[in-house]
Amino acid sequence: MDQHSQYNQTHVIKIDSPEPKNKFKVFLIESLKFLGIFLFFFLISATVIMWPTIYAKVNYYFIAPSIEESGQNLGLPIASSDYSSIAQIIEKQKAESNIPRETRVVIPKINVDAPIIFMESRKNEDILEAIKNGVIHYVNTAMPGRIGNMFLTGHSSYYWWNGGKYNQVFALLSHLKLNDLIYIYYEGGTYVYRVKDSIVVRPNQTQVLNPTPTPTLSIMTCTPLGTNLKRLVVRADLISTPPIDYDQLSTFVDIPQIPVFLPL
Repeated sequence: MDQHSQYNQTHVIKIDSPEPKNKFKVFLIESLKFLGIFLFFFLISATVIMWPTIYAKVNYYFIAPSIEESGQNLGLPIASSDYSSIAQIIEKQKAESNIPRETRVVIPKINVDAPIIFMESRKNEDILEAIKNGVIHYVNTAMPGRIGNMFLTGHSSYYWWNGGKYNQVFALLSHLKLNDLIYIYYEGGTYVYRVKDSIVVRPNQTQVLNPTPTPTLSIMTCTPLGTNLKRLVVRADLISTPPIDYDQLSTFVDIPQIPVFLPL
């Protein structure tokens, strides 16, 4: 009887007190289950929230080859390297009958065609409201074609239920490369900019707003996609301005770069 009782006690102790290795194994399995469930619902939620942006990203990989092969999208050249001179770009534009008269930014390579809204406020809430209707021209930066830094900003991703058709206008901005073309339509004229570089900065690096000694264009959006942790800024040089007379279109050539000198 004593031996049987001793056996039962020993058996109970073994069940109630698993070895440390088994405890860790159980904890690891339960943790992985929880992580898997969390990631599953997180991915579903992210897909629902980010669907328009995800679609734009995926779709680009299907349409990009056709854009490159045809050398154009939105009826305009996508890069200055596709043409021997700016004169040919202007001639191509002259042949188009649907050149917009209102103020717009057009980037053929990433299929952007959006109105430019000139802001008089720096308040974030005012910008977020206005940005639903287009791309924002930041207050006190250069106007199209003028010496200085023309600064535009727009969403790369935003809540699709928030309203506005431009919540993902710059979702593909990171695809712009050297020599890609950006068209600004302003007061009935066309200003052509050529991409020179792109940088990623922190939100507090406001020097990207600083004036420049030559006519330049900066386009900013949030990065990585779906966050506002940093800012992607694509910068471009002005290479063509509207002629006084349309008869002079064929004579336009590249605008020479103005030398930049460091201060004494």
